[in-house]
Amino acid sequence: MSTALITGCDYGIGFEFARQFAEDGWRIHAICLDPASREKVEALGDVHFHHVDVSDEAAVSGLAESLDGEGIDLLINNAATFAPDGPGTLQLPDMDEFTRVMRVNAVAPIYVANAFEHHVAASVRKLMIFIGTRSGSIGDNGSGGHYAYRCSKAALNMAVKSISIEFASHGIVAAVLHPGSVATETRKGGQIPVTESVSGMRNVIDELTPETSGTFQRYDGGTIEW
Repeated sequence: MSTALITGCDYGIGFEFARQFAEDGWRIHAICLDPASREKVEALGDVHFHHVDVSDEAAVSGLAESLDGEGIDLLINNAATFAPDGPGTLQLPDMDEFTRVMRVNAVAPIYVANAFEHHVAASVRKLMIFIGTRSGSIGDNGSGGHYAYRCSKAALNMAVKSISIEFASHGIVAAVLHPGSVATETRKGGQIPVTESVSGMRNVIDELTPETSGTFQRYDGGTIEW
């Protein structure tokens, strides 16, 4: 049986990953921020609910210790947040909000990866996936704006590239995936059904190899420039 650990499973992409993998017989560790999410995620099948704030290093380390000795074939760093645009020419949020977005979107995934390095290395598939966005691509930025979100996701890209190098000796493959403009409970303007996005990303994940580790890929195939 394959095992996945997925962050941000309260709704949207994370919940759909948990649903699809559980439906296929995977054992799932679902990390949620809202304790009220327990009932719906555990109803999916062999899904184990964990109430953890991924930006809390001690909580992440504690979960890793509790799962010591368990191989995790697939770690999906999906949890993320967004800051509303503020006033002024650059439409910046206040600095505390900007910093919060950086902590959740860029810093936390690094610490999650570090905490579960040995769990992934002990598995059969040895995969670490980080959900990014084209908004974090410097080369693809033609509109500006959304500073906190863009900067956090660009920083995530750099982190994953480094992780792919650092963890290569353990056979771990790490990549950033762009899910597309996905329609979720909190993002009504997306054009892509969450089921389609997650199915597409699963196809990309299945094709990852050590040669494609450290890449930035679209949910429907193809790479994105950094």
